[in-house]
Amino acid sequence: MAPGRQDDFERWVSGARARLVRSATALLQDHEEAENVVQATLVAIWKMHREGVPVDLDRYAARAVRMNALRVRGRRRDFLSIESDRLDEAQLGSGRADSLAEMSGWELERALQGLPPAQQAALRLRFYGGLSFKEIGQALAISMNTAASRCRYALGTLRAAFRPRSSRGGERR
Repeated sequence: MAPGRQDDFERWVSGARARLVRSATALLQDHEEAENVVQATLVAIWKMHREGVPVDLDRYAARAVRMNALRVRGRRRDFLSIESDRLDEAQLGSGRADSLAEMSGWELERALQGLPPAQQAALRLRFYGGLSFKEIGQALAISMNTAASRCRYALGTLRAAFRPRSSRGGERR
């Protein structure tokens, strides 16, 4: 396909659009939102194509739609807070249910905000987005093992923050 040719681009879009929408719908679980993501992505790709930027449209569009859908899904959950039961599911520690149950969502959110940004992002994608470590790695452009490590270190930090003072090792009075 020659860069900048609108009729070639429109033919490509007519063949690729349904596949791109299915991909975005699978991530977002909302067909209308997926349509919006695909439309916005295709507009951006058209601008690049019109300027003559050479790209493999099929691969570029698939990746761009996936990344944009993940951004939309992440934004949709930005203002939620992790609830105590979700942290209990993450096994923050044995015997922790009582102290976590006493903490408000605001306190948990504040503790999350105290984590390094990379750990926050990984933990939010894991528990808000329900993503696997592989998906987190793809979304953040890191390896699957790095994503798992960031979640593990973040949970360890939260575990230590929620541990009662009497059971913290090495503290002096």
